[in-house]
Amino acid sequence: MKTRINLKAVALMIGVALAIGNVNATEKVTKASSHENIIETSLLLEDWMTSEAIWNTSDAIQFVDAQEEMLELENWMTNSEIWDVANVWSNLETEAGLELEEWMTNDVAWEVNNGPAYETEYEDNLSLENWMVNDTIWN
Repeated sequence: MKTRINLKAVALMIGVALAIGNVNATEKVTKASSHENIIETSLLLEDWMTSEAIWNTSDAIQFVDAQEEMLELENWMTNSEIWDVANVWSNLETEAGLELEEWMTNDVAWEVNNGPAYETEYEDNLSLENWMVNDTIWN
């Protein structure tokens, strides 16, 4: 309800502001600025733009291939015991399977105690009130 009143108030203020702004409106003719009237000259090709000496400089620059050091194989890289997957998995410890214990399936253990420490609070059922279904309020 409060939102609806606020929206109407804002709309009224905007309407008043627009009405006041239009009262003193006069005709204004906008002219293009001098910057928009500048005509660009056509581009001309110059000698340096097409000179092979400037653009084809692969002969003048000597490219040096950067070479890295040779990597050496270390013992662990070629050790078959490390890389043998079957061997690795066979050395792992296996966990024993989980077993159901008596307390896990005991109904008494899972019943909630209704003592004073475990009291549950119940709320009354909600009921529809007149204002909740009133069309004049919500529309």
